[in-house]
Amino acid sequence: MRCKLCAEKGETQCATCTRLMPAGRKNECESCAWEKSLERRARIHVELFDNTSTRQHFNEFCLWLKDQMGAHKAALKLKLYLPFFSFLDAHPIGLPSYILLLEHFSAEGLRRMQTPMLWLNARYGVAADEQLRNEHSEKRRIQEMIESTPAGVGLEALLGYREYLRTKQGDGSTSISSVRLSLRAAKNVLASASQQFDTLPTQKTVTAYLTQSPGQRATAQGFIGYLNRTHGFSLTTELSERAVARAKNRKLEATLYSLYSTGGEGEAYERAWIKAALMLLHGLSSVNKKTFSYSAFVVQGVAGFNVVINAKTYWVPSSTSGACTEIIEFMTGE
Repeated sequence: MRCKLCAEKGETQCATCTRLMPAGRKNECESCAWEKSLERRARIHVELFDNTSTRQHFNEFCLWLKDQMGAHKAALKLKLYLPFFSFLDAHPIGLPSYILLLEHFSAEGLRRMQTPMLWLNARYGVAADEQLRNEHSEKRRIQEMIESTPAGVGLEALLGYREYLRTKQGDGSTSISSVRLSLRAAKNVLASASQQFDTLPTQKTVTAYLTQSPGQRATAQGFIGYLNRTHGFSLTTELSERAVARAKNRKLEATLYSLYSTGGEGEAYERAWIKAALMLLHGLSSVNKKTFSYSAFVVQGVAGFNVVINAKTYWVPSSTSGACTEIIEFMTGE
């Protein structure tokens, strides 16, 4: 479909650049119209800034932006970058360092300001620092962890442990990432004792938590040692292998029952089912559900799967077989 002018005249010259354009546009081609729109928006937005240096930097950025993405896209996106230049306007003595930008916008905020950061790097050599960004993100996560903890003796213990870890970080014996992981483990230990964080862990709660999450033993050990030193406790992270195995089996039973209850289908479901069944019924310590091969195989009238792992073959019942139903009924006591 064409308008009347395009149908009758076809093309005409743009009054600005003299290039041919559809006659229906009348006086100006689309490219020139967007360039004027960008210039108009730049003139309006630059009035937001008080300092001459900021106005100069903003005008430089507008020209750079047009070269990078064209006038059309630049005009549409320009407003998104105003907070960046408002910050520059608030710090008129030279361009801010990367750490100052990071402190103001945060790592997430600077990701949204990636385009002006590219300009700042290309024009003035202010480059992003990956290490500083990671450290800032870790500090933010730690602060969020602290702020989400209810007031009480649990929070006091967590704050004390944070100061202890900061001392270790200061002498170079641990990293900010390790501090966050250690604090996360400490908070989990405290939460296992009380969701209100109004009491400190006992040997019973520590044992129960580590039995359910034996993989957390190494990271939780530092906090347990801290509590022993500062509160005169004698808590231990030693676990009974039998108790850990029993807790692992209960988790696998719950996983199988959940899969059985949903009654899914397809390869992803079958692989999840086979993994849990292998670990529970054959005692395999770990199974990568993406790497084993399997095929349907019926044994004595019971539908199941032959599964090959490291050149060994195992058989497990399918989630729809009668044997599986008996296993689920036995586990749930139904």
